[in-house]
Amino acid sequence: MTGDGGVTGDDAATWWGLLVEDYLQIMGPGARNHSITPLAHVRGTREEALQALRERALRYEPRHPVNPYRKLVYRDGDVFLMVLEAATGNYCYRFRAAELLWDSAPRPEPAG
Repeated sequence: MTGDGGVTGDDAATWWGLLVEDYLQIMGPGARNHSITPLAHVRGTREEALQALRERALRYEPRHPVNPYRKLVYRDGDVFLMVLEAATGNYCYRFRAAELLWDSAPRPEPAG
């Protein structure tokens, strides 16, 4: 939805943000950096958004670490978790679908 106000009751018309949260270890052990990035916006039901999110989570190739030796992807309810094991430690990514309630910019185009 964009800045035009009301919410429709039509679940198929709902916009969802496919989001990734990363927790990167920086500046030594114990120091953390957290960010949330929209990967895409999709229109449809929650189930359709979760299916699109699942596909994104399985294909996701983060910038860090550069050469992980193991990649694990878990599902916990509506959340997908990725753990990358690397020589420098573990890197964790969380994927979730969130209903877009307000957007001051023009309506996003659906993911292709």
